[in-house]
Amino acid sequence: LLTDDWCSFFKKHNFLVGLSIDGPRELHDRYRVKGNGRPTFDAVMSGLALLRKHKASFNTLTVVNDHNSLQPLKVYRFLKRIGDGHMQFIPAVERLPDEAGENLGLSLAIPPYSGDRAGNSRPTPWSVSPEQLANFYISIFNEWVRNDVGTVFVQFFDVALGNWLGADSGLCHFSLTCGMAGALEHNGDLYSCDHYVYPEHKLGNIMETPLAELMASVTQRRFGSEKLNSLPECCKECEVRPACHGDCPKHRFAETPDGGPGLSYLCQAYKEIFNHMAPYLKVMAELVQAGRPAPDIMSILRQQGMKRPHSTPGRNAPCPCGSGRKYKRCCGA
Repeated sequence: LLTDDWCSFFKKHNFLVGLSIDGPRELHDRYRVKGNGRPTFDAVMSGLALLRKHKASFNTLTVVNDHNSLQPLKVYRFLKRIGDGHMQFIPAVERLPDEAGENLGLSLAIPPYSGDRAGNSRPTPWSVSPEQLANFYISIFNEWVRNDVGTVFVQFFDVALGNWLGADSGLCHFSLTCGMAGALEHNGDLYSCDHYVYPEHKLGNIMETPLAELMASVTQRRFGSEKLNSLPECCKECEVRPACHGDCPKHRFAETPDGGPGLSYLCQAYKEIFNHMAPYLKVMAELVQAGRPAPDIMSILRQQGMKRPHSTPGRNAPCPCGSGRKYKRCCGA
């Protein structure tokens, strides 16, 4: 779809283009095919060349599925080589329809909303499992935090660090509430979210009502607040809640430990991921708060033999960043 004219237009008007690519050819073409079944890798790479030719800004969008999730470093290193250093990973999580949905001709189940029971919770064969997603993110994080902080920007890691610093996550999945990212169709119809493009979530049409008015409507505010209002009790007491906030409502089709509705299918994955990242993010947050650049964590890890960061040193101990000053007068100030 990308042409010289389009890429010139994107550059002229400062567009940020999201380029969908799921890894090298053998991983990308597993699912990224045309309607006739033909692969799309070459077309995507041609589009990337045009974006580079016109110096248009872009980042890579990678859907993490049951196949490419098994080779996280192969995906990450490929994206580093062909991209501009900005990556977004999107877990593939979709469900098979129940009998009623099949009778309606649906190929996928409608996502749950507002704490409703999800009915059939069978993921599609191509969906990433919680175990696969945890391994995918942790493997990439371990390489990134030791080698690429400050030169490669992975949205998931940036959001996690922002949460540690008390900033707004900027990503609806991991925000307290959602509802700031509507989905606009070609005919002007606006829906609450691109995961909920169904009649019951249609806000109106921008040809009849201004976009800003629709996004600020009571209906849309209610949609966004339900992310918090329907949060299961077990999530409210979870140690990673400040980083996760229950995940996207679309993914909340698993049952809680006491059999209640509304737990994210990816709950266990995010617990493992955020707990693994926590000691590193803590050090990075301390660096930033002390006026030091976050990439200094790489030198700290090198000095510690690339091991996980040690617990916070005593105030009079040497700062682990290698400055030669006491911790209380450096990163612990």
